[in-house]
Amino acid sequence: MKILFFLENADVRGGIEIFAERHAKELREKGHDVEILQSFDPQSVSSCDQIIVHKCTDVATLEKFPAEKTICYVHDHEPICPRAYAYTPLRHNCTRSSGLLPCLFCAPLCRSWKTALQRVLVQAKRKRILSRFSRIVVISEFMKGRLVANGIPARRIVVSPPVLPELNKKSQSGVTANVKQIDLLFVGQLIRGKGVQLLLHAMAKMKTARTLDIVGTGNMESALKALSERLGLTDRVQWHGFQDHPQEWMCAARCVVVPSFWQEPYGLVAAEAVALGKKVVAFAIGGLPEACGGKATLVPPGDVDALTRALDEDTECTETGEEK
Repeated sequence: MKILFFLENADVRGGIEIFAERHAKELREKGHDVEILQSFDPQSVSSCDQIIVHKCTDVATLEKFPAEKTICYVHDHEPICPRAYAYTPLRHNCTRSSGLLPCLFCAPLCRSWKTALQRVLVQAKRKRILSRFSRIVVISEFMKGRLVANGIPARRIVVSPPVLPELNKKSQSGVTANVKQIDLLFVGQLIRGKGVQLLLHAMAKMKTARTLDIVGTGNMESALKALSERLGLTDRVQWHGFQDHPQEWMCAARCVVVPSFWQEPYGLVAAEAVALGKKVVAFAIGGLPEACGGKATLVPPGDVDALTRALDEDTECTETGEEK
């Protein structure tokens, strides 16, 4: 079967791109011919047997795909939130269904009324287009619930968690050639929604002086480093930037922390850490509980004190030889 993948900015190495890359590899191993496009090509669309849209932010382009042979993956909140991240400008997570009135009064806090209205109308059109595709695939039951609450027919939605790579557990007891032994580890983009600022505040409140290694980069990197310095954590936090093989860092870690503030559609880092047999401490938000599969310490979303206690208790269990 000839399958066309549509993926904007395929060269970016974010969660969606990594997911799509693994998905394409899996299909090729099954004998399918997979072509990846970053812009719409009528000839490629007409000549393929199936189209899988992983990322298409432009609604006019999305509308061009033939509904009968198109499967659309929903990786994030963009189809149901005009602001894309499902939290308000007042820094609260939003669980409402999208619509003209609620969204129109939220969006202008960051944009003009005209721009806000345009985005709300485009969002409504996006939902109509999604509803006619042969199948919509989401990565968690949490996201299915969000789509159904926003008017997408449940009968068209399929839940399919991300494909995990073959994770090497052999290096768990030691350290790979390039990575030292790690106590606490964060892996992800350094953006507000990932909650590193909350983790740093938790580190500052801990009874024990645990150390934290941060793998990733993003638009909050400078601000987070400044916050770390203000909190007196300079000697306890190390910054390693983007790494091609984050699983190596997970293998070297005692505990992986996932302090996401936003409603994670799934939580790939948490799932990989659990698959490697690592201790995981995370906020119980969005799809993270599903990704952890009952094998993590979950604390109330955004509760820095609860996160602090969980990290301190993890240390106490280690010191007494107990497992939580």
